Amino acid sequence: MGKPSLDELSSMLRRGIPVEEATKDLEWKDFEGVVSDAFEANGFRTMRNLRFSHEKRRYEVDVVAMERPRLVAVDCKHWGLRAGKGSALKAASLAQLNRAVNLGKKAQEIPGIGIGGWGEATIVPCVVTLYEERVVESGGVLIVPLAKLNSFIEELRSGYFDFLRAKIMTMYSWMKL
Repeated sequence: MGKPSLDELSSMLRRGIPVEEATKDLEWKDFEGVVSDAFEANGFRTMRNLRFSHEKRRYEVDVVAMERPRLVAVDCKHWGLRAGKGSALKAASLAQLNRAVNLGKKAQEIPGIGIGGWGEATIVPCVVTLYEERVVESGGVLIVPLAKLNSFIEELRSGYFDFLRAKIMTMYSWMKL
């Protein structure tokens, strides 16, 4: 079958096809592409596999989605159902929060992000995964199931998740840290 398009995946999920079936041929790189496509279809500019360094450490963010005033740092987890997934998601959330904080400190210096004229930005760290039932928050990071990604993006654009103040700082504030 190959990589299904975003529209094909959405259609399958709306028809009640289980996520496991709809994504069975999707490899991890394709999964990142589907997530990026979902943000682009909702008006965001995206960058995939963004690598940057800060304080002698290297970081990589799977997908960075940008729409003023939000910059979404996405970690894509193409994990199957397995024991210990809850603790693995918690660890992934902590790591993603660290990447998002450091991305916020460097974002204005990274070519291609194009937020220099924004003045301030809301940084939203999230993990998109295949097998969760609803959007949940873990340590300030939003865990978003693929099946709920479009509704998450709509809520994100409306400012619904802007309450995560501990994770949201102005670019100016982060640059001073």
